[in-house]
Amino acid sequence: MTSRAAQGEAARAAASGDGPIGVVRRSIVAVTAGSSGGTGWVALGNGIVVTSWRAVGCHADVFLSLEDGRRATGRVVNVDVERDLAFILPVEPLGVPALSLRPEPPPRLGEAVFLLIASPGESLVMAPSVVSAESRAGEPAALGVDLHGRVGRGGCPAIDATGRVLGLITTGRSGARSGVDRGRMLMPVGLFTRDLRALDVPPAELSDRALIHRCPSCTEPFSAENDRCHACGELLPHAFETPPRCAGGERVVRDALAALGIVANKARVGPRTWRILHRALGGEAAPSEVTVRIDQEGLQVLLRVPLVRLPLAAHEPFYRLLLTANDQTTGVCRLSLAGDVVVLSFSEPVPAFASEHDVAVVFHDLVRLAEQYRKALAELFGAEALREGLREE
Repeated sequence: MTSRAAQGEAARAAASGDGPIGVVRRSIVAVTAGSSGGTGWVALGNGIVVTSWRAVGCHADVFLSLEDGRRATGRVVNVDVERDLAFILPVEPLGVPALSLRPEPPPRLGEAVFLLIASPGESLVMAPSVVSAESRAGEPAALGVDLHGRVGRGGCPAIDATGRVLGLITTGRSGARSGVDRGRMLMPVGLFTRDLRALDVPPAELSDRALIHRCPSCTEPFSAENDRCHACGELLPHAFETPPRCAGGERVVRDALAALGIVANKARVGPRTWRILHRALGGEAAPSEVTVRIDQEGLQVLLRVPLVRLPLAAHEPFYRLLLTANDQTTGVCRLSLAGDVVVLSFSEPVPAFASEHDVAVVFHDLVRLAEQYRKALAELFGAEALREGLREE
């Protein structure tokens, strides 16, 4: 049977809920860890879920969403940062079977596979592909179609025509295969069967196990409390990888947050985004959420603070006030809209942000000015005051 014919037959069976792929669906979960997440799948009889490390980052506790709508909690019990692997133990049994694994033979050139991709609250997505390069010397195999935008943070199982797991999508080790996009990298089951054997024990033996992250450079343990490895000094990885063009901006943001006593790795919520809660010096108001972003070109650092939601009435005078304020009172800051939220923002070229400003003063002044506008807009127009919750990327 040709690869295309095999894909078509499996797709029809999966859509009807029958056949090997249809049975597999029950054991696929969506993994949510803070602002990150990905796909996972039950690999062992004790409930162990396999996913990618980038799906969980440095979180120890995660949420698991099943296709039938159930939601469960899980604890990350083992990770391999370098190979982009993570293993999760559900706090309570999920009540679904472990998937059948195929460590041998490894994914073969031209073999048809299906990726099962899960997202919380959404139907499972099945994406067909084909193996375009076999695994060599412990490196991932490669798929023929770039599915990076669909697989998210990775962890999706690749299923063969009989319903067995060949491996999972990993978005780590970008240099493992020169020219291979991250969304096409397939980690064969045979490369992590040893990890699974070590975890194939009663759940009670895993529940109290300490989670250890090891530095990819020197293998010494590291903590999310640090931006750099204490042993070798290398910058530690994060579930969100910095685009190469933004590397300079990331260093500036990391140093700026360090000046405020904040670990950048803990505050990071995206490849170019960090969020912190900040209270102005001498201020009595509750702290405001400050979103720190680097623009797509890596040239500007942008700070944004949510103020209020748009009022239900009196829109014309409200907009007129915003325009007038930008002309007369905001100084280097600007008022703008992000959806239905009014935000106060400050931007600066990356080279100038850290070298020409006292970073602490910038944050203090921005939050203090935000509090003044928040109070005025709420009193004048009855707008709902916000101090956090801006989620625009």
